[in-house]
Amino acid sequence: MNMMKRAALLLAFLVWASPLPAQVLEQSFTDSDASFKISTPNAQWSFEPRGTDPGPLRLTMRFESPVHQFVPNATVRVQDLDSPKVKLDRVLKTDLAALPEDVELVEKKKIVRPNLEGYQIVLHDKKSEVVFHQWFFVAKGKSFVITCTANTESYTRMRRDFQKILDSFEIL
Repeated sequence: MNMMKRAALLLAFLVWASPLPAQVLEQSFTDSDASFKISTPNAQWSFEPRGTDPGPLRLTMRFESPVHQFVPNATVRVQDLDSPKVKLDRVLKTDLAALPEDVELVEKKKIVRPNLEGYQIVLHDKKSEVVFHQWFFVAKGKSFVITCTANTESYTRMRRDFQKILDSFEIL
């Protein structure tokens, strides 16, 4: 066999035998009834079946395994408002007032996205040692709350995934 054929065969074998690069395998979910779309950050996250109840909890996604004995997760809650003219600040104030005493507000800052404004909220449940990282919007006569939840010890580790989840959220 001549040298060129051997080199071509060797190259073909090396390409065939080399490991494939890891894929992100991001998944997207669209809820046409609630008018939103969201994606997982990578293959370590999956969507949970929601059932048939058209209640306010429209989506749950879970991390593949527990981190510090807690399975990080993300949810999307969508609720119709009493009036389409209700202001964002009023709805948020009502939601925050309904929090249990053990939950403290750690951060609240305004989010401005194209054609949409909302708040980023970080809450800490002192009793259960859980952090809730939320994005909160009011649009189209509905409130949209995207909540990413992790154990206090693993929150820093999960924050990059949470940011990808939150950044993927779109109101349709």
